[in-house]
Amino acid sequence: MKAAAAGIPIAFAGCLGGDDDDPGNGNGNGNGVGDETEVDTDDSDATHGGEVLWGGSVPVQSLDPHFESAAASARVLENITQGLVRVNWEYELEPLLAESWDASEDNTELTFQIREGVQFHDGSELTAEDVYASFNRIQEHEGLAADYMALVDGMDTDGDYTFEMTLSEPFAPMLSRMATSHMHIIPADQADQNSIDEPIGTGPFEFDSMELDSEFVMTRFDEYWDDDLPYLDTVTKLEISDDDNRLNTFNAGELDFINGVPPRHADDLDDDPDVDFIRRFPQSLTYLGLNCNEEPFDDIDARLALDYAIDKQEVMEAALYGQGQVASSPAAPDSEWEHPDLEPRPQDYDLAQEHLEAAGYPDGFEVTFQIPEQYNDQVTAAQVIESQAAQVGIDLNIQLITWSNWLSDVYTDRNFEATTSSYLALWFPDAGFHRPFHTDGAFFFTGWEDDEYNDLVDEARRYYEMEDRAPLYHDAAEILQERRSGHILLYWMPTLMARTHDFQGEVMSPDGSTFRFENTWMN
Repeated sequence: MKAAAAGIPIAFAGCLGGDDDDPGNGNGNGNGVGDETEVDTDDSDATHGGEVLWGGSVPVQSLDPHFESAAASARVLENITQGLVRVNWEYELEPLLAESWDASEDNTELTFQIREGVQFHDGSELTAEDVYASFNRIQEHEGLAADYMALVDGMDTDGDYTFEMTLSEPFAPMLSRMATSHMHIIPADQADQNSIDEPIGTGPFEFDSMELDSEFVMTRFDEYWDDDLPYLDTVTKLEISDDDNRLNTFNAGELDFINGVPPRHADDLDDDPDVDFIRRFPQSLTYLGLNCNEEPFDDIDARLALDYAIDKQEVMEAALYGQGQVASSPAAPDSEWEHPDLEPRPQDYDLAQEHLEAAGYPDGFEVTFQIPEQYNDQVTAAQVIESQAAQVGIDLNIQLITWSNWLSDVYTDRNFEATTSSYLALWFPDAGFHRPFHTDGAFFFTGWEDDEYNDLVDEARRYYEMEDRAPLYHDAAEILQERRSGHILLYWMPTLMARTHDFQGEVMSPDGSTFRFENTWMN
């Protein structure tokens, strides 16, 4: 597997459409991403050896690919464990551990031919039994992709290199979901474990060590199935959550690469001849989350009052210094999944007051507003929202919390009133519309439930053609806004990175959620 020709304009990636998640040909969906930055995939000058020192913005948490939801963990797991397929820069699904796959005419029987001669990091050989055991673990232990496995009627193996999956009905997003770390393949022996601290995969790098909140190290896997890759010997991630500290450490020459560049420094770094500044857009969707199971946001009028109090453009400008785009739906901007006419709800204090009165809070209300402190853009956004909401008597008491506390208290325990966070990897529509908003979604945590919305998103999963599916997502986007779901969408945020000119190769994955170091090298 060698990289394609250099300089694929990222804007082109969004022009493809149709046949989303088609098991027959593996085409991905049309994800419109617009940016002039070119993706450098030319590795003709690549050299082997060396270490890259990466300054990471958010610490790696746990390392179980089937249960870990944090993006920071997925960014390293992407290099250690692998799936049957993965997305490429044309937003198509391409073979990875599966050399090929076929689907029956009714799309309910999927047959995968497993790549031969692939070793796991423990020296064992990949077989169809490992695929079976990995998917069975997800299904039986309710991993993050368990809702996708709910439509699996049966799985079987035919020899060492053929894996078969039977679905109870056509299910368009299944293959795209297989491209995520939540459906990566691990050895059958490890699949028997309830939890995994040291993942064993087939990826180009193997897990070496981790000190929580301090350092994560992965090293080259010498027996990787692609003989030419990876180029680097070691990737060392230093956990530096503070934006300014991370940037200062990079500017001092102590790091080769950083992600999470503070937007306020983007233009300066872009103009610095000593820095390779990289912008990939759009990659993450930031939202304001409301707990619909608790007062006052169990009342739609209370949610609408807050929505009308917010000027999203002002929030985005303050948080991202003009580097982002205001959001109106969870469909990627400019994709065919995006509603062509839907606009963000405008700020209107008079209407906000009307909804406050309808909710029984004519003088406003007071709630806690828990913000993950590592994300400076969200802290700034929260401060602007707090000021705007106060104009109609809504007091949002900001509480800065750690990311680990956000994951445990807000996301897992749902002990919150209002919060912010973001979603990544929304390159296929089911990721944006089902995972956070559907009652059975893997990231569902705000408590907003709507049967009509659920039915639309469920129906969309059964269609493979763009003209059949897109209108359903447009209708679903209207419901999200009209009924003010537990998410007030704020803005799309690009991923901003900086590196020295010695660190070469494309590090961002096409879906925008992870980093791939296999095609990167140090000069």
